[in-house]
Amino acid sequence: MSAKPATDRFGNPIDPIVRYARGSILKSTDEEVKRMLRARQIVGERVRARGRDSVYDLSGMNRGSGLGPDEVPHLTSHVPFFERFEGKTEPLALKHMGADPGRHQALILNRVSAANFIALTTILQSGDRVFGFAPAGGVTHPSAVRPIAMAGAQFKEFFSFADLEQAWHDEGAPRLLIVTPITASKKHLDLADFRRALALPRAPDTLVYVDDAHMASRIGFFEEPRTFEVGDVDLAVCSADKHVAGPRAGVFVGRPDLVTMIGSRAYELGLEAQAGQYVGVANALRNFDPKVIKQAGELAKQLVEVLAAQYGSKRAYLGGPGVSISGDDVLDIAREQRGMSDEPALVAVEAAGLVAMEMLEQDGILTIGAVAMPGSAPALRLMMYPDGHKLGVERIAASVENGIARLSEVLDDVDEVAAQLLGE
Repeated sequence: MSAKPATDRFGNPIDPIVRYARGSILKSTDEEVKRMLRARQIVGERVRARGRDSVYDLSGMNRGSGLGPDEVPHLTSHVPFFERFEGKTEPLALKHMGADPGRHQALILNRVSAANFIALTTILQSGDRVFGFAPAGGVTHPSAVRPIAMAGAQFKEFFSFADLEQAWHDEGAPRLLIVTPITASKKHLDLADFRRALALPRAPDTLVYVDDAHMASRIGFFEEPRTFEVGDVDLAVCSADKHVAGPRAGVFVGRPDLVTMIGSRAYELGLEAQAGQYVGVANALRNFDPKVIKQAGELAKQLVEVLAAQYGSKRAYLGGPGVSISGDDVLDIAREQRGMSDEPALVAVEAAGLVAMEMLEQDGILTIGAVAMPGSAPALRLMMYPDGHKLGVERIAASVENGIARLSEVLDDVDEVAAQLLGE
């Protein structure tokens, strides 16, 4: 097994759940939520003052309702909803994920994280062994790691197929294999390794769960098969808003017996998609167009060349239809610009967040780092969907440079960074 370090590049301890270092500013989920809400407020104020076109969305997500005027009259209560929409989204979900209607069942939940929570806490028990398989440089998402821990299961993570296969041979097949084909940091698992992992010999009780939140990117940018076309999968989830038109929701598909059991608990705890979400997901899946993602990817290829020339080829990397720089690298770039050799007072999630907030406040460029939910990867992520083409490579690169310059100015000023991240 390739173990992840207990500390980050600068010696800060890694939180075992979110998988990155907590700092003195973003020290818990509470502060990350506050940062997210502040970014939302900035967006709202900017739109009210300058109009909707003053914000450029480079988040890779839409999160709109997905509803058209024809649907709204039938959402006035559950009675017309049942008549017109009930049962219409699940067939589209099965098709979207490449599943077989004769062997699989679908459920629409209110978030991918909700799907991970309810699925993993339902199928796992205390003492169960779980193997995680994620691409090198990435990690299994915290929304999966946390419920695994809540269930009392034992989690081991692998970043190469050779290590996974060796552990499988030495320790025996686990109760669950969870595969993350694309991580939050936009690291991508080689398709051949993905297929090999699904083909490993299983015990009678072994299940395979694929957290394929970024399936749309796999299809549109990497031109890979849909989840259930890759191999033998028991359960999987993808997002209705990551490079899909939205709304935010989890498209959950799997074996009927498992989906029925998990679905019962989801309904019990109120995790199912509500009426507007349910209808919006149907529209998003029906209208899904991989060509849009491919086009965004072409722009990303241009941007990564510019940023790699500016900051180094090992720092700026292509994360599907977008470009990413890790938070640790963002810190090092800012330190180099400052001529600073001391260890930074900030951690990666704070540094990447500061650059994202500066880009939003100064240039109206909205990235995941500003509005991400707690647990999202501590990286500067510039997704070209949906608004990259409105800006162009030069303006995006200039905004990144301004954001990093701002970071270099405040590297040792925790109070100033806190004020910009949290409004304090």
